[in-house]
Amino acid sequence: MMRGLIIEHDRLSTPERVGDHLESRGVALDPFVVVEDIDDPGVTATFPDRDDYDLVVLMGAPWSVYDPGLQGWVRPEVEFVRHHLDRGTPTLGICFGAQIMSTSLGGIVSPSLRPEYGWGNIETVEPAIALGPWFQYHGDEFSLPPGATTLAHNDSGLQAFGFERSLAVQFHPEVTAPLLESWCAVGGDRKLIDAGIDPEQLIEETSRLAVGTQPALERMIDWWLDGVDYS
Repeated sequence: MMRGLIIEHDRLSTPERVGDHLESRGVALDPFVVVEDIDDPGVTATFPDRDDYDLVVLMGAPWSVYDPGLQGWVRPEVEFVRHHLDRGTPTLGICFGAQIMSTSLGGIVSPSLRPEYGWGNIETVEPAIALGPWFQYHGDEFSLPPGATTLAHNDSGLQAFGFERSLAVQFHPEVTAPLLESWCAVGGDRKLIDAGIDPEQLIEETSRLAVGTQPALERMIDWWLDGVDYS
């Protein structure tokens, strides 16, 4: 059985639908929570033994990679991820996790000129990645790092890249209505309101679209899991 490490940057950044599908494919998942208290993210962290896992999944987070107060765990995570990418460990980065991947490969993360919240489409050159809709919930963007391949983009910037056997996506394929509700309950609703979005309407829309987009999620995860290689 394959073993997968899930880096959950806080207690509300869980793999949900992505984790469920990986488990259905026979992957045993071990979660590692970086920040226990979402109100106190300025902690340090020692990541698990580097070579004990067959794959790594990096989840989202409510913070920014470049926040100076987070470097006690961001810098070790960047080093941890770079080790796995150099080793060839299949790695999946989601939103903040994708930004960690970009950083570890020499890319740049910065505030987005067009933050994205809610469901939207993308443009992609990879048939295994659907045009959408995908759920977006971010105020930062990341650049294409050296050696990586652009897989998807939209008017807000890069949406997905591939690097050898690894995949980074800006959107949130894992999202469910209860997960979004939990984000809103700790202040995420303010981001939506500021963006002109009704949180309750978005939660209801997410309840419907999470079901409708399940086949696209499974196709993308299967494509990554089964050994795509952009080297």
